[in-house]
Amino acid sequence: MEHVMFKKILVAGGGRMAAGVAVNFLRSGAVVYFVRGNASRDESFINTIIADCRSCADMKVSAEQLQYITSAAEAGEVDMAVCITEENITLKQQWIQQLGNTLAPETIIGINTGSFSLQDMQAKAKNPGRVIGLNWCEPAYTTYFLEVIADDGTPPFIIENVEAAARNCWHKDPYIVHCGYSVKARLMAALAREAFYLVEHGYASVEDIDRACRNDAGYYLPFAGNCRYMDLMGTYAYGLVMKDLNRELSKAEELPLFFNELIADGKTGMDSKEGFYTYSKDEVKSWEEKFREFSFEIRAIIDKYPFEYLKERTATVNSKIPLNE
Repeated sequence: MEHVMFKKILVAGGGRMAAGVAVNFLRSGAVVYFVRGNASRDESFINTIIADCRSCADMKVSAEQLQYITSAAEAGEVDMAVCITEENITLKQQWIQQLGNTLAPETIIGINTGSFSLQDMQAKAKNPGRVIGLNWCEPAYTTYFLEVIADDGTPPFIIENVEAAARNCWHKDPYIVHCGYSVKARLMAALAREAFYLVEHGYASVEDIDRACRNDAGYYLPFAGNCRYMDLMGTYAYGLVMKDLNRELSKAEELPLFFNELIADGKTGMDSKEGFYTYSKDEVKSWEEKFREFSFEIRAIIDKYPFEYLKERTATVNSKIPLNE
């Protein structure tokens, strides 16, 4: 079967991540319709990202293929719609419902999710089988990350087309999960929960946590990932450690008080100039510039050591992961 390459794509939701996703599609040569949330902010994000890409020899982007619109109806017929929203189930359902009522019935709708199931997001969809989860990673225009979330109701050809486009056109190294939930979000949440526990109980500081992650996992994760790294180091040793350590790990179901206080006080990170750390205006700008520069450099390193896809896998891994609800 010939795969659809999605020549016309609508991006909705606004913000830095949506801008990065839009530019990533522009890199593939697609016509991109961008539904602006905050016009000046979103255009500033996109212009900055395009300038970044133009500074890289293998990331040429043409802004001529980009069209700003104020509503999905202005896009006309598109092959795919991608929506980036905050983690709010009502907002996600509203966007899916609006896009479903505006676009053609066969249009695929991809939406980001961290904590909500695909089934929950599809609840008010006109054509639920056409809605899939699509999770990106910042910066969306340089990283290889793309998580595609499906379930038993997702037609196989949709996953095949999205995976083919991601791999061949969108410069991604995608993976597919059929459980209806984000695997990436659960891995990150488990790490964050243990980090919060260690900080809350005085075993480590925020700086300790960052150094441990940066100087250990930060070295091997871009090369191998967790499971292959355990193969490299020897799974037996990890089995011995985890046998005893698992009993001691946090099982907290609530966020710690210190983190809730950060959020309540409006300390939401660099945008507010304060989160786990405090920042001046110049420091925020410096960190953002360094992060963009780093994203290109780390991509170049990962390019040298690509993840190998084997036609005949030696491991039998079932992607339908059972989850306790």
